Amino acid sequence: MAAPQRRIGLLLALLLQVASCALLGPRSPGLDGPPRVTAHFDSELASARLTWNRVRGHDFLRYTVERLHVDAFDPAFEAIAELTDPKDTIFVDKGITADRHYQYRVLAYYAIGKEGDKEAHLASELVEGGIHPFEREWDLPPGFLPTRVLVADDVISVLGAGAGFVVRFDREGQEVGRWRFTSGLNACLETATLDGPSAAVDDDGNLFVVHNVFEEGSTPLPRWTKFDRQGQLLWTKPLETVFVRHIVINDERIFIESVSQLQQFDQDGNFVARFPVPPLMVSSLRWWQGSLAALVEPLGVDNSGWEAPRLVTYAGFERAQTRSVLGRDPLSEDDRGAGLLRRPSDFVVDDASERVFIVNAGHDRIEVFRDTRFLTRWGQRGAEDGGHFRFRGKAWVIDDLTSGTRHQREVVAGGIALDRDGSIYVADTFNNRIQVFAP
Repeated sequence: MAAPQRRIGLLLALLLQVASCALLGPRSPGLDGPPRVTAHFDSELASARLTWNRVRGHDFLRYTVERLHVDAFDPAFEAIAELTDPKDTIFVDKGITADRHYQYRVLAYYAIGKEGDKEAHLASELVEGGIHPFEREWDLPPGFLPTRVLVADDVISVLGAGAGFVVRFDREGQEVGRWRFTSGLNACLETATLDGPSAAVDDDGNLFVVHNVFEEGSTPLPRWTKFDRQGQLLWTKPLETVFVRHIVINDERIFIESVSQLQQFDQDGNFVARFPVPPLMVSSLRWWQGSLAALVEPLGVDNSGWEAPRLVTYAGFERAQTRSVLGRDPLSEDDRGAGLLRRPSDFVVDDASERVFIVNAGHDRIEVFRDTRFLTRWGQRGAEDGGHFRFRGKAWVIDDLTSGTRHQREVVAGGIALDRDGSIYVADTFNNRIQVFAP
């Protein structure tokens, strides 16, 4: 009889130990343990993909996915998904905001109580991350007011409304040189946004700058300047136009847009052709999808019917027909929602992912589109680090192109570029700095 009694005693002790572990330890009588979660953040899709192991147990009820915005004013977890099938162990959080830090966890709920009418849960450990986080910044010379930035050969070239030179940096923000294109002042004009110097780089690494020289009491002097890749000034030539605004290079063709026309030149500065342009306020002009693309502000005198700016790709140089249009009209007077452009000042295209990054200066943020649809955004007005922009501020602008008189008034401006790795460089004009965000 002693042996059976000992076996019964050992069995009872084992049962008590299991019950104690269930109540006090990390494991549950209903589940085999908490979910183990991993997260993959994808900037090209503006998403966070969560995956976890399947938890097992007859008492399983559901998974609840929770998210927390670490940067929020009052951060708290919010439930964003519930999955009732224990085999559903993948969730994709779409449309996340860039330059924002997210935390996620997955709760596995199970039934408890004699009747199974109560529930408890086991929580995973936190996973965290984000897309396009702020990386670094650097200041420009006092009064520079950066309006355009471009990247070539791992060198960042910056042009400003307040300086007659290009300042160049390495990717870490260390200055590596200054290339002067004029000893005078820049003549800047406010159309849709602030029109200052503009630049483009050809396939040989030559840098071309278009600019207008201010002369008191007379019409601004349109000029363009060519530097070789070592910074040697090769020439500066006048342009037969009223006010030069944009330059675009495609292969060996150079296109220069002024207030009234688009001119084509070769790489030696020789005139090739002239194209009339419609009366549009264009804040940025680039080559995209095999043609010219422009940020266009509606004037009210054209037949577009738009109530807000658009990014337009044209079918020809005369711009009589469009190939694609990106943007939308406001839903109300107070609309500041996703995808609504207000006084955009510049854009850049990531051809590999077919994304377009737009400086939406009037809303103090960067907007990202893919396949003409809104993808994500980031930014707010301010002078703090990381995603705070000041695209509005005071600058000297020409009031009368005939007399050349100018005054200081509030305008909007800002520029953007990508490097070969996809890092994003933003010319934060009125904070007088460059901000860099991760790919």
